[in-house]
Amino acid sequence: MNCKKLGLMISCIFFISCSPLKTKNDISEKKLEKKESLNQRTYLKSNEYLKLGNGKEIIYEPEGIRSEVVEKKEINGTKFIEVYDPLEPLNRRIYYFNYYLDKYVLIPAVNTYEFIAPKFVQKGVSNFFSNLQEINTFINSILQLEGRKATITFVRFGINSTIGILGLFDVASALELPKTYEDFGLTLAKYGVGNGPYLVLPGFGPSNLRDTAGKAAGIVSISEINPYDQPVGFDVNNPGVTTMGAINTRKENQNFRYYGTGSPFEYEYVRYFYTKYRDTLIDVNDVKVKGRGE
Repeated sequence: MNCKKLGLMISCIFFISCSPLKTKNDISEKKLEKKESLNQRTYLKSNEYLKLGNGKEIIYEPEGIRSEVVEKKEINGTKFIEVYDPLEPLNRRIYYFNYYLDKYVLIPAVNTYEFIAPKFVQKGVSNFFSNLQEINTFINSILQLEGRKATITFVRFGINSTIGILGLFDVASALELPKTYEDFGLTLAKYGVGNGPYLVLPGFGPSNLRDTAGKAAGIVSISEINPYDQPVGFDVNNPGVTTMGAINTRKENQNFRYYGTGSPFEYEYVRYFYTKYRDTLIDVNDVKVKGRGE
């Protein structure tokens, strides 16, 4: 009898001692699951996935991102998923092509250039191509009836092309003549031409139909004017100059890497931010014009 009571007491003690431990573990697991769920909602709520840090790791499920993107159709007042992109399948293929062009040609060329050329040489080359861009800014300032901007740009180009030795030195900025920017795409936008379909250009990257036409017009303008050919016999259409221009352009945009965000929606992000950037340039120019007229 005593043995039976003793066995019953031992069983009760063992049961009582084990039951709270199991309950505690269950509570801890539930708290952990709840915390992870809360963290995921916090990331989504704060739109962490919109940050385009190089090599950023996605730490939650793509499905969660997808639903958030679909639900949030506007970001800061701009339509995010409604950029007109009827050629998206082709654009994605070109985007993929640009990735390999960038990886195996442009980035190695930039790295070699930076390794070989001293910093002051790199700065001079950058100034040279920046000075050539003044030609397009001058032409488009006139087309937009921006007399003051056109005058300042003309003076800047004259000073930098002479005293600054073909633009290798930015003397005009040292004289506090502000550098401005215009292109044919912005001029078309000023006169009411819409973006048109979104495009990804081989080698050039994101664009749209209007800006592609503007880019082509800008290239042709500099090529035809060829400002240094007659005075000093320097041809800006020389293949070496063109190649150096491509390397310099990629060097000045090194922060961007194709497929460098770690996001499955990088194509959408780039498309959105390019459209937003161009819209911002147009808005800034409109504000300046209205401000001058008031």
